[in-house]
Amino acid sequence: MSAEEAAAVASLPVSMTVAESAAVVADLRRTRRRQRVAAIHWVDALYQVYITGLVALVAVVLASAAIGDGKVGPDALSDVKAHGPALLGLLVAFAVFAGLRSGSRGGPLALEQPDVRHVLLSPVDRGVALRGPAWRQLRFMAAVGAAAGATAGQLALRRLPGNPAEWMVVGAVFGLTVVGIGFGSALVASGTGLKSAWATLVGGLLVAWSVGDLIGKLPTAPATIVGRLAIWPLRTDPLALLGVVAAVALVAAGMRLVSGTSLEAAERRTSLVGQLRFAVTLQDLRTVLVLRRQLAQERPRSRPWVPALRSHPRFPVFARGVRSVMRWPLSRLVRVLVLAVVAGLALRGVWGGTTPLVLLAGLALWVAALDAVEPLGQEIDHPGRTDSYPVDRGELLMHHLPLVASVSVGVGLVAGVVASVPIGTAVPVGPALATAATAGLLAACGAVVSVIQGAPDAVDVLSMTTPEIAGSRTVLRTVWPPGLAVLGTLPILAARAAERGFSDPPPLAAALNVIVPLVAVAVLVGGWVRFHDAIHAWIRDAADQMSPTKAMERANASSDDETETKSTKPKKSAPAKPASATKANPTRPPSRKKTPGPAPKGAQGGTSAKPIGRKRDQKK
Repeated sequence: MSAEEAAAVASLPVSMTVAESAAVVADLRRTRRRQRVAAIHWVDALYQVYITGLVALVAVVLASAAIGDGKVGPDALSDVKAHGPALLGLLVAFAVFAGLRSGSRGGPLALEQPDVRHVLLSPVDRGVALRGPAWRQLRFMAAVGAAAGATAGQLALRRLPGNPAEWMVVGAVFGLTVVGIGFGSALVASGTGLKSAWATLVGGLLVAWSVGDLIGKLPTAPATIVGRLAIWPLRTDPLALLGVVAAVALVAAGMRLVSGTSLEAAERRTSLVGQLRFAVTLQDLRTVLVLRRQLAQERPRSRPWVPALRSHPRFPVFARGVRSVMRWPLSRLVRVLVLAVVAGLALRGVWGGTTPLVLLAGLALWVAALDAVEPLGQEIDHPGRTDSYPVDRGELLMHHLPLVASVSVGVGLVAGVVASVPIGTAVPVGPALATAATAGLLAACGAVVSVIQGAPDAVDVLSMTTPEIAGSRTVLRTVWPPGLAVLGTLPILAARAAERGFSDPPPLAAALNVIVPLVAVAVLVGGWVRFHDAIHAWIRDAADQMSPTKAMERANASSDDETETKSTKPKKSAPAKPASATKANPTRPPSRKKTPGPAPKGAQGGTSAKPIGRKRDQKK
């Protein structure tokens, strides 16, 4: 809330009714919104939207066309029709689970602190004050969901039969439905004050029901009915429209119950989300992770899952990391396992012919590795403590890498087991485990790079160069860590090519041929961690040597030092003059100042402000 709105709320009389106060605040916000919109010419706004949409559409179309995956066969098409709704329904169940959990912790709204302190505590209906931010957040999330759904439809039409326009429209509608169900669930949970335990229980039961439906052990889950909407071009099912009705109903109920949001939870969420946005702006991933855990109220266990076996371990750094992992809360363990399952399913899709799923597999393992890198992140968070150790900082960080690699490779092996389960289109065991282990190792490298590189410096040589160079550097810093994780999934592509007869060696040998250079990349990342500080110090020194400004500063500093050195040297004393010379040349007395004579005849101007023509000047 702006200062003008805060002053308007504070100036409202106590005798004013709630409806009148709400009308005043609503009118003020509508006026400010019209002023902001009026400040932007509609041609400029339309041009920005047109350019953004055109660039995104061209990028998606070119990326999907460059992959070149062919149409699925009859068996694969029957599997999509049979298991596709349950698999996509699992996504809907996770959206409900996340929405209920977020609403039980004060979400999903992230208000400004003045809104919580002034508007929500003023004689104004909370529903009126909260529905505006809720609609704005819903519009943004709906746009993102529709864009993601349309992109998925664009990728699906490359492999599945049907009208291309229908696939994109159905994908956009499904994305809107998922967003509406998740956001509406969060608003309902927040407005009703649902407890976190009940939210976890209800959401977990929905997810478990969807999983049971996917494996064929339970009857059709409600989320599976919503998932049928995504494959509408393959099999039309009017019952799937119930998902759209459920999304609209949940959003309407959430907007009606939003006034019951807890002020304490809203204020706590406001402070954390404000810091989180600032950290995202600075590209400080480590701070983002810490704040997200605080926002989710994710605390380590007071008792480890497995107690320490030795009180004085031989490798203390590794043992300290193991104790950190043993204190993971249950929510973190479940999240890592879910990410491993998602990566395994994505690898199955890649083996079946959907190449873009390598991005999903790599990103899932990278996010899981960000939890495994927590002990290393603790060392990065306390640079003063690491500098006080009698060990070089790079060597100390190197001691954390075995644990990070072990946990991440273990998560990758779980993904490999999921990918090799003999159900449907399964990946052979050898290529699945080899690819998953390599992907886990490279995901650990990406997580380590993300944490160690930290936020970029506010002012340096590259940030002050042309926008093209600075922008390319920002993109490289952002893409490099997850790109390493995606790079680790390349062995499955080589094994798939060998399986289809495009290369001579068998699938496992083809995968191992790609794994060898990837392991070399991991070794290079380890060397980068060991000499990271020295490399950056050398780069800073080289940049200072090449900088003209720094050269001028060094020249000025050297000249100042020379001047100071000359001024501090003792001066030679002049020889004393004899006394006779002093007597022969006595000092001259000071000359007396001559008094001015009488003024000449005629009109003369004076120095005062009086007018010319005084009496003494007029004497003739």
